[in-house]
Amino acid sequence: MISKIVSFIVLVPLAILLVVFCVANREDISVSLDPIGTLPQLAFQAPLFVLLIGSLIAGLLLGGLGTWMTQSHYRAKSARRRREVENLRHEVELSNERLRRLREERDREDVAKQAALANAMTPASTSRALTGPGVAA
Repeated sequence: MISKIVSFIVLVPLAILLVVFCVANREDISVSLDPIGTLPQLAFQAPLFVLLIGSLIAGLLLGGLGTWMTQSHYRAKSARRRREVENLRHEVELSNERLRRLREERDREDVAKQAALANAMTPASTSRALTGPGVAA
């Protein structure tokens, strides 16, 4: 909310100054693109405010384009790292799935070993119980 108020306080006076500047400089001036002579083919008439505002807009666009181009390696590096993070996340998911399957397999083997151990213990104890310690077989 504060930023909106500050931008309003700054932009309204600038807009008023721009309108006053445009009204004060609305007469045509001659602009020559020939630095040596005064050839009429390379000269044109335009209001001063159009030339100044056009120059300002062209400067902003060229500056933005230049900044965007110089920062291209940062964007490329960011894209590479984003792909690397996605690949690593995929690897982690695969590893977690593999680990889950290995744990399930180990648990099944442990249950099978315990069942086999219980089955191995059961016949000996029942035969001893039937015959008894002091009874001859």
